[in-house]
Order: sequence, then C-alpha cells, then structure tokens
Amino acid sequence: MDLVIFSEDFLNDILKIEHESFTNPWNREMFLGSAQNKTVIFKILIKNKIVVGYYIISTIADETEIITIAVCPKFRRQNCGKFMLTDILKETLLKKSKFIFLEARKSNIPALNLYKAFGFKEIGLRKNYYIDEDAIVLRLTN
Repeated sequence: MDLVIFSEDFLNDILKIEHESFTNPWNREMFLGSAQNKTVIFKILIKNKIVVGYYIISTIADETEIITIAVCPKFRRQNCGKFMLTDILKETLLKKSKFIFLEARKSNIPALNLYKAFGFKEIGLRKNYYIDEDAIVLRLTN
C-alpha cells in the first residue's frame, strides 16, 4: 500500500468511494476546495494500482482535525484504515500538533473501535450532526 498526495486524476475513484461510504456524500467541488486549502493534507491510498481509500486532515495551530477518512467497502478489514491513521499520526507529529479531533457516527462501531485502538477518547456528542444520527466526538492527545 502507498499513500500519495491528492491529484485530480483520482477524483472519480474518490467520489465512488465517497458515495459507497456516506449517506451525505461530498461532491466534486468540496474535494477540490479542500485540496486547495493551505491547512489541509489530502492523501490517497493506493493498493495494487487501485484507489482504495483517502483522508483529509487540517491543522491549525496545535490542533488537527480529521475531516474525512474512507476506505472502499470491498477493501475494509484489510488494515487500510490503520495504515492511513498511522500516516495521519506521523503528519501531525511533523506539524507539532498536540491534539487530533474527529467525529464519527454513533453507529459506526468498527470505526469507533479503530480510533479507540489508536488511543482516541470520547469527549462529547453532537446531536443530529449527520442529520439522521448523532456523532461521537473523539480526541487524541499527541
């Protein structure tokens, strides 16, 4: 597996994964806007020349937010999420980030378990964050 910096060449594959992964998927413009943001790191996970996942993080001062992270459904449970989270931790250390935050669906038990395995702690709840569901707010202290 390899992580590469976002290129528009990957956008159609990203949009397919996005629509397979989320009930309120981002559109093309949202991804392109994120890619242009100077605070953002946007990486694509490639396995055997196939786009299997991606993540977007944003660091401001000493805080990093995992804006989005997704793995193609047919590549889940193959350590892709762990691979990307490990890279996120490396990036946040380079940026001297003290805290990493993210929200996850309350029902997304596999994702919550993965984040907790990396040391993330639940610090709050956002009611109706996903319109149809609450979000668990998680934080990792670097």
